[in-house]
Amino acid sequence: MKYRDLLKKELDKNTIALGSRVGGLLTLDINKYPSITITGETGSGKSVLLNQIILQMISKYTSDDLRLVLIDTTGVELNDYKNTTYRLLTAYNDVNKAQEVLVKVLEEIDRRKKLLLEYNMSNIDEYNAKFDHHIPRLIVAIDDNRSLLGIEDVDNMIKNIIDRIYNLNILFVLSTNNTNNDFFKEDGNLASKVLITFDTTCEEESNNTDIPFSHDLLKGKFIIYKDGNYEEYQNMDFDEDIIKEIVD
Repeated sequence: MKYRDLLKKELDKNTIALGSRVGGLLTLDINKYPSITITGETGSGKSVLLNQIILQMISKYTSDDLRLVLIDTTGVELNDYKNTTYRLLTAYNDVNKAQEVLVKVLEEIDRRKKLLLEYNMSNIDEYNAKFDHHIPRLIVAIDDNRSLLGIEDVDNMIKNIIDRIYNLNILFVLSTNNTNNDFFKEDGNLASKVLITFDTTCEEESNNTDIPFSHDLLKGKFIIYKDGNYEEYQNMDFDEDIIKEIVD
């Protein structure tokens, strides 16, 4: 399926499409699944999927209702969003700045949780429905090329974010080619609800057999692990020019 055709479909504002197969689209309710981990070697398609997720959300929300927190350790894959009005915080090719950004994300999580507690509400949508000043949905997207994960403070902050973002209108997406670290030794899934893997090459570097790799996986296909089930899907045909069209 072509990504341009996907954008014409009327999906719910909190539903994103991740891939397709004969049976139809793979869709995800980001309120139910607010954290996604994408693994795969460079060139396997993980950064393309990360961009597809961001662009879908931008196509549904104005910059008043959606803000982007972007960490890109190569300074390449997420660079097109640097000057967009959706941008809130960014760290490009700077591990120290990335840590500062993660601290600010945790501070924002604390702020949102305190608001819900103060007004005895269960989620941010409920808060936004009551007050004119809306709290925007936040996308925290990390594209890591073996330089961020493995730093103890960073690992702990990411775990904290994943554990605490429920009901806060925050979507956390991590794309990484580094699965040989404590995250994946722990439970194979960074504690996130959704794990997507594009290829098998990382398996030889990791002793963890819980990560669902498939030796027969073809380029452009991925396996998604969700709710205890493994399923194979095809990534959508993606024209990178569409990034500039949507962002501009």
